[in-house]
Amino acid sequence: MILQVLAHGVGSRGDLPLPLWQFAWAAIAALVISFVALGVLWKSPRLAQAAEGRALTWTAGPLRVLEPVARAGSFLLFVLVLAAGLFGTDSSAENIAPVAIYVTFWVVLQSLVAILGDVWRVLSPFDTLALLTERRRPEPVASPRWSHWFAPLGAFGFLFIELAHPSGDSPRVLGIAMLLYTGAVMGAVWRWGRSWLSEGEAFTVLFSMLAAMAPFDRDDEGYLRIRPPLSGLASLNVSSVGTAVILVVLGGTTFDGFSESELWTDLVGRPSGWSAAAWATFGLVDAIIVLAVLYLAAVRSMALATGRDSRQLANVFAPSLVPISFGYTLAHYLQLAVDETQTFVFRLSDPFGRGWDLFGGADGSIDFDLVSVDVIAWFQALAIVVGHIAGVLVAHDRAVATFDERDALRSQYVMLFVMVVYSVLGLWLLLNA
Repeated sequence: MILQVLAHGVGSRGDLPLPLWQFAWAAIAALVISFVALGVLWKSPRLAQAAEGRALTWTAGPLRVLEPVARAGSFLLFVLVLAAGLFGTDSSAENIAPVAIYVTFWVVLQSLVAILGDVWRVLSPFDTLALLTERRRPEPVASPRWSHWFAPLGAFGFLFIELAHPSGDSPRVLGIAMLLYTGAVMGAVWRWGRSWLSEGEAFTVLFSMLAAMAPFDRDDEGYLRIRPPLSGLASLNVSSVGTAVILVVLGGTTFDGFSESELWTDLVGRPSGWSAAAWATFGLVDAIIVLAVLYLAAVRSMALATGRDSRQLANVFAPSLVPISFGYTLAHYLQLAVDETQTFVFRLSDPFGRGWDLFGGADGSIDFDLVSVDVIAWFQALAIVVGHIAGVLVAHDRAVATFDERDALRSQYVMLFVMVVYSVLGLWLLLNA
């Protein structure tokens, strides 16, 4: 009844009062005006200094109390979802696993991280398992760089199951995938130590980048600090692995929208089973490649204009992709999150789909009018535009911090063009899905 769209949350239940072409031109105008205004008014880097923020000294005590509670609750939920996937009924409409993974984890948690900061470092079941096994592990050795590429591979594997696997909504498939992924991650932790998670675990890498946008951050002394949104991206050091992860996620969201459009249906028809999976995998890979090529072309142009190394610049400007990726996520999955988060609450009363009613809510139904359909439609479209404006701002701040004044603005011309293409593409996918 409700979970048939879990893996494809694209589109809106409302229609914008403006046609696509008018909204696209408005988005382009907003990006160009922002670019010009930044060139005139933003002559030196500002985000790094703003990122220091202000410490809320009273938060240290409450955070010390809340952390173990949140860690234990998250780990118990992880065990519950894993057990439900492996041993519960294999029905996406009755088992908690699909809605917990595709909505609560993939969409809602991304939003929480982008608002509250890197809560994943506390909520991560892999980090909790690493802590529990820390004393029994042999002395870890330094992790080789190749092991860090497990992160983009893990992100791609998640997207493959979500968007391409013919039984991607099957609780059993999800349970087995969770078990295999956890085994691989913990094998790496056993060999290279807990610190490997921040470099090689897909979701730790992704969420740490999203957390840099948040207006809250926790410092080394345990205080919560409040800072301007986006400012943390100025001090975010992104490796080639992190750049690959954000491009994989951005490409996955893009393909999700494209696969729901009439153009995709016209191209591949309506195959089923593993034939559909092959086409979907082809489309997913192509979407990632196209977005990566556009970004790397902008970086290459930047390198030619400034005489810098393009590989280095690709990582330096990767933080500008983070708000774009988050904007795409909000745009494509907001409707899904609003509707199906209610389902997650209902499923908690019967997580295995066995007919239980532990908390009295197993028979609940979605309130589709909880948020106005027009509000959702506007928010989705604006998320794409605002995400790209934020990307332009972050890229400009990075440019004035990296290049001299003459090269800073000139280096961003092609990047602006790429932002415009991303923005128009995102709007088209949203409104044509």
